[in-house]
Amino acid sequence: MIPLLEVSALTKRYGGLLACNDFALSVMPGSLHALIGPNGAGKSTAIGLLSGEIVPDLGHIRLDGADITKIAMPARVKQGLTRSFQITSVLPHFTALENVAIVAQIRAGHSFRCWGDARRDRDLTDPARAMLDRVGLGARAMTRAEDLAHGEQRQLELAMALMTGARMLLLDEPMAGLGQTESQDMTALLAALKGSVTILLVEHDMDAVEALADRVSVMVAGHVIAEGSFAEMRADPAVRAAYLGEAA
Repeated sequence: MIPLLEVSALTKRYGGLLACNDFALSVMPGSLHALIGPNGAGKSTAIGLLSGEIVPDLGHIRLDGADITKIAMPARVKQGLTRSFQITSVLPHFTALENVAIVAQIRAGHSFRCWGDARRDRDLTDPARAMLDRVGLGARAMTRAEDLAHGEQRQLELAMALMTGARMLLLDEPMAGLGQTESQDMTALLAALKGSVTILLVEHDMDAVEALADRVSVMVAGHVIAEGSFAEMRADPAVRAAYLGEAA
């Protein structure tokens, strides 16, 4: 099977700081691949490079065999690669349904000038309702985003990312700031999505990584030092030394 996402020799330098150093990664179609590592390892930089937010100095990024290294973020989204951010980014004064319908409108190529009519356009609102149902927010469709709980805002952001038609999601710490119950709910939601969409998950919640990940890559000092199952990474002496601060 050919990887959906394949990254080779990806490098990004900020002055004297080498944020990504010969970073390499392969993510198989339909899998949930976790990227973990200590703070400052370069994980957010790597996600920024993959999404198109950051331009690499060297290296290549291929999506389904096509080189996307030099194309901008909007073009990557159109090709099916979508990022959700560490900090929830929704339109607070719009309802959950409106937030998702806006994405449906953009995907359809409609102008925002007709957004007033679009709110009543069932070609946009029906798919948006279906997507809210998919992420467990169907009953909150008419609630303004600012009135949703933090965990619900994360669900809404995920619905918006999926509404782009993503084949692959780049999820940057979706559990950040969530309580235990909310984290469990998000873990269950991501588990339900597995297989229908490919996911690269950056996450510090090791319970979630253990429950979800098919493969785990451990990133330290800008590059991947080990890859395998969660159990293999937990037992790897180099990982324990670099990530957990234990003696090898």
